[in-house]
Amino acid sequence: MNPKKITLYPKASDVFVDVRLACYFRPLLSFTDVVEGTEYILHVLGTDGLFCEEEYLNAENNFWGFRYIDGKYDFLGDLRTFGDGNVQDIYAFLQADFAKNKNYYMENKITVNTYKMGIQDGLNQLAKNFDVDYYADAFYSYEFTKYHYKCTGEFRHITELTEGWGHDDTEVLIGREEAQEMSEEFFMNLKWNVTHDYGIDESLIRGATERYRFMSIIGGGTVFILLKPKEQTVYLLEYFS
Repeated sequence: MNPKKITLYPKASDVFVDVRLACYFRPLLSFTDVVEGTEYILHVLGTDGLFCEEEYLNAENNFWGFRYIDGKYDFLGDLRTFGDGNVQDIYAFLQADFAKNKNYYMENKITVNTYKMGIQDGLNQLAKNFDVDYYADAFYSYEFTKYHYKCTGEFRHITELTEGWGHDDTEVLIGREEAQEMSEEFFMNLKWNVTHDYGIDESLIRGATERYRFMSIIGGGTVFILLKPKEQTVYLLEYFS
């Protein structure tokens, strides 16, 4: 696969039909791909910091389905898969804090742990039925690296920027053939990995990325993107082998 263009950290308004999905699915990258003569803008998303607690069609075991509409995604699953925590309230709180303090965080290379200590009281007062610690970890890692990229044009993980970890200079987008090979284990055990029949196989995979490069270092996992052009459906799989 030779995508014409890769965009890191695309805007939620360019990714979702309903931008409120951004507090659940964080846009990691977008790339163009031609499938059956039609060009698509495919968006790779990550849900680091959230857990798939219930199983629904198009929302189960970190497998997500979206309708592709004019280059944007319309979620086909059920957000109840994430439980009944007040995710949107926590997201709004974290967003407000980061908008106010982002320059301080970046200039002083504030680590994830120091950041969380500074906002912990506010989080604890607000949180309801929700693991805010992990969500805040993922949020900050994503927003910090995103803001650094916006300011400098350099793609760096937060651990590299705040703790002196080494730089990963491998390609951020894993090509189609390599991604298909990496997904073999998932498809070998497909009936145990998903409850519903989506009519999928590895030939539908268009690419992948390693989620930790954008989000928390503890999150791990590979995000695969699948496309069914006849149905105009995109599937995203966050897989942990």
